[in-house]
Amino acid sequence: MNPNRLSILMLFSAAIFWSTSGVLIKLVALHPMAIAGWRSLIAGGVILLLCRKEVKISWGLHPLLAAGCMGLFCICFVVATKLTTAANAIVLQYSASTYVAILAPRMLGEPTRRQDWYFLSLVVAGICLFFMDDISTRGTLGILVGMVGSIFWAGAMIFLRKSRGGSTAWPIALGNFMAAGLCLPFMFRQAPSSMDWLGLAGLGIISLGAGYAVFSYAIKRVRALEAVLIPSIEPLINPMWVFLATGEAPGMWAFIGGTLVLAAVTVRGISTAYNGRIKIPPAKQTALTCAME
Repeated sequence: MNPNRLSILMLFSAAIFWSTSGVLIKLVALHPMAIAGWRSLIAGGVILLLCRKEVKISWGLHPLLAAGCMGLFCICFVVATKLTTAANAIVLQYSASTYVAILAPRMLGEPTRRQDWYFLSLVVAGICLFFMDDISTRGTLGILVGMVGSIFWAGAMIFLRKSRGGSTAWPIALGNFMAAGLCLPFMFRQAPSSMDWLGLAGLGIISLGAGYAVFSYAIKRVRALEAVLIPSIEPLINPMWVFLATGEAPGMWAFIGGTLVLAAVTVRGISTAYNGRIKIPPAKQTALTCAME
């Protein structure tokens, strides 16, 4: 398969893995910081295991910045999901595309093309529709935390692209271990039940571990903006799992917004895969190959 097409497929796969986070976070009866810590601790180990042949430890500035942004994002996402609806939390994450569109040309030399702005405008419009359903003082703190998390997510995309000459799996794993370290005081306040452990295992192994393993393959072969835009199908899938498990349902506007995001991202993904005009420097085999060997 063409490496660019495979990268697009891996981004879609990562979004599906990540989409399970919302429902699992809702089902685990622990403090949000404890959930963030345990899931990141498990995920960091899974990523190192799957990508053991690709991981090269580096303490350079860009890998460390990528790891720091990744770790802080992981914490913010869990806290936001607990404090507001899963739909709000996950959609806020993808507002990071606006930051990436502005910063990528300056920091990475990756131009934001005219057609990118068209697709980006559709994604942003879809995201805005989500908030017409559930804006209240009850979820204000969760919304604010989610907005801060989107800034860290954008930073992670930028600095992972800057680290693409080396191992991208390493800063992702390190970021998860950093998150676990920051959450350590909360992780032992309450003993997880057997159901909690099941949910935490799903979060660490499937949602983050497998998701970031395939993502680390794709991030070296696509532009930073694509790495944010293409997985934007997650805001549509994530609330669906939550609704099926808990009955927490996004409203009509959220459904319309999610459909708009899905349409824009699907068309953008197909365009990227078949257009062939975007040239990404070839990279050696990484996370996907490591996981399959």
